Amino acid sequence: MKKIAIKKYKYESKMKLEFDEGMDGDKQITKSKTYGNIKPNTEHEKFYQVAGSISAFQPLTVLKVKKIEK
Repeated sequence: MKKIAIKKYKYESKMKLEFDEGMDGDKQITKSKTYGNIKPNTEHEKFYQVAGSISAFQPLTVLKVKKIEK
């Protein structure tokens, strides 16, 4: 059987920011906001620079930044 090269294509990327909404007793309360239409081939450094810029305008503290790829 002839070997065939397999390429992985990323069709969609999103940025998900998780924010600190305080505590409920000893349980962390979070809120998230997801931004779509992120270019799949965006470099990680630029991705996190944009996340930092967005978080600067938020009243809540950012706990996590996630890049979701499909």
